[in-house]
Amino acid sequence: MSLEQKFHEAVDSVFKKWTTLALATDQGWGGRDSHAKGRQLQGDVIDYLANASRKKNPPSWQNPGDVQDLAYFLYLRMDELFNTETDDGSDREVATLCLRLWNTCHAGDASFADEVLQACRTQAPQDLSKSQGSERIEYATEEDELLDKLEGMEVEEGDEGSDIEVQEADSVLELADEALHRGKGYGTSKPKEVEPVVDEDGFTAVVKGRRRPR
Repeated sequence: MSLEQKFHEAVDSVFKKWTTLALATDQGWGGRDSHAKGRQLQGDVIDYLANASRKKNPPSWQNPGDVQDLAYFLYLRMDELFNTETDDGSDREVATLCLRLWNTCHAGDASFADEVLQACRTQAPQDLSKSQGSERIEYATEEDELLDKLEGMEVEEGDEGSDIEVQEADSVLELADEALHRGKGYGTSKPKEVEPVVDEDGFTAVVKGRRRPR
């Protein structure tokens, strides 16, 4: 196995052992293409390292600033691809490993890559069934949030709590209607009642409202 092949295999092992990324792909945080996005992230990091190495001062795993730059790149890409934040510091750990693998392999030293591969082989497989991720949903407007809640509501007939559920649904509907019409020229006040007209003889005339044409 060439050094380049060993480098790619070691990086692949690091990404497979990254719990946050494993959760994101396994639970579909990035949609239907979550697994493809996981492979895309790995390719993005390799491209990042290749481009950065062309600079006058290539990045080094021993330089905290270089590690932080790659960690921030991982943080941004995880947010863009999976809408999740790596606030557990794991992005910095992955950045350090990837940078060290890049530096050592391109210096002709395969010892660290061998250590990473051996450690990943002996490590027990991750049990993601007990891990839970937090889903973050951002709404552009209050109306979008209310409509999303309406779509997730289920009102079943015949159950004991159906009356309560219907009342809750009505309350949300009223809030949604008020939010949707706010600022659009629609009022929420009740229509004015028509006062009876009394003629000269003291008789009250009934004033009928105009019917809306069908």
